[in-house]
Amino acid sequence: MESQTIRHMIEDGCAESGIPLPNVTSRILAKVIEYCNKHVDASSKSSDDGATGSAAAEDLKAWDAEFVKVDQTTLFDLILV
Repeated sequence: MESQTIRHMIEDGCAESGIPLPNVTSRILAKVIEYCNKHVDASSKSSDDGATGSAAAEDLKAWDAEFVKVDQTTLFDLILV
């Protein structure tokens, strides 16, 4: 697991009844999940394709650049999450 905060919540049993996300809208949560899924997929593909890892990293970098091309309010909400 990449997120130490979430890891500790799961290990401590705090996630059994849900993890509270105050002030996070479903739209922003969907964007966060999209980001996480993309990075998980990219991570698993780059470990499978050792030789093309550099190309995969560049593709992910380009995807990240497009991902943050949102209005200022959305970007601010993403940063806060």
